[in-house]
Amino acid sequence: MWLGFLISSLGDWLYRLALPLIILEKTGSAYHAATVFGLSFIPWIFFSLLGGSLADNYSKKKILISGNIAAALASSFLIFTLLERTIDFRLLYAAVFVLASVDPLIHPSFQSIIPEITTQDQFASANSAIQMVDNTLSIMGPLLGGSLVAFLGGISALWIDTVSFLATASILIRLPTRTKPLQTTHTLNAMMHAMVVGAKYSLQQKVIFSGSLMFLFTNFALNMFEANFMFYMTKTLNYSVINTTVAMALGGGGALAASLVGSMIVNHFKAGFLLSASTILAGLSTLLLVTSTNYICIGLILAMVSFFGTLNVITYFTLRQRTVPQNILGRVVAVTRMVSYASIPVGSWFGGVLLAHGQSMASVILLAGIIRTLAGLGANLSPLGREK
Repeated sequence: MWLGFLISSLGDWLYRLALPLIILEKTGSAYHAATVFGLSFIPWIFFSLLGGSLADNYSKKKILISGNIAAALASSFLIFTLLERTIDFRLLYAAVFVLASVDPLIHPSFQSIIPEITTQDQFASANSAIQMVDNTLSIMGPLLGGSLVAFLGGISALWIDTVSFLATASILIRLPTRTKPLQTTHTLNAMMHAMVVGAKYSLQQKVIFSGSLMFLFTNFALNMFEANFMFYMTKTLNYSVINTTVAMALGGGGALAASLVGSMIVNHFKAGFLLSASTILAGLSTLLLVTSTNYICIGLILAMVSFFGTLNVITYFTLRQRTVPQNILGRVVAVTRMVSYASIPVGSWFGGVLLAHGQSMASVILLAGIIRTLAGLGANLSPLGREK
């Protein structure tokens, strides 16, 4: 699973860098680039519950393999829409939506398979190991991906991303098969009932649900800036793709540091305190982005933001895995992710609208930092803040 996640994440970085650059090159529009970014998170609202129900009722291994094969097909469709001289945005939006729909269908299986292959005292270490892959690539991904995009072009980079899905599927075949058979629900009514049960359980668990609400606001704030980062660096500050990816790589250094010490910190502090404190510190660090336009300084500030953000994620994932029964964990993962991701397309779109109407990036960053800080303060006053 670790190796499959590594390869898949490498492909994701190519996609993350290549797609906005292709759109900016063909349209020069921050609005379209931000809209496509936000659109990729909308499927989480529609398909998360279904993904959670699938994870709790079917083989997680088969879901992960099938999902990566489907993603390879959807990625190929996206590439063909971008090969046209003039982008047909209806086809582009449809292709992005289809490709993005795979993730909410398989992510609950990815998260809930960890308790099947590790013991409870290994949860924090397992989450840190997964985050270490993600955050190592936060350093190497922009540099490697930016170089490939710069030298091979955006379309070639997307083809490599497509191949990464197939490579991941072939590696996941080596995952162990669950020895205890699942009691699967094959009828539509049974699936709907399973989704309703998962949603009710998630809403009743005030600590877990408070955490998802905290992420709802932090994701809104984060993506006001993140969705427009490529536009800001390449169009507003006139940096090259290489300089831009250097800043992103420096930011990934903070995330990597958090993944290396995350399990130790999570096991020595109260989860509620750690979640609220790291959110507040991430918000305050975001405000520092207003103070500099130098790409190195921007990267160092992003490192601080990503350190606290990654610590936040490790803490919440571990808390969720420790407190939620395995037979319903997939659905709880789906519901909480659906809630927390619901604000991403709105935040991305809102940031793009502000820029399109003449607001400065400094204003967007200032607003994002304030919202994230307030989200942490609110979490401290919620049931999450009282969690031990």
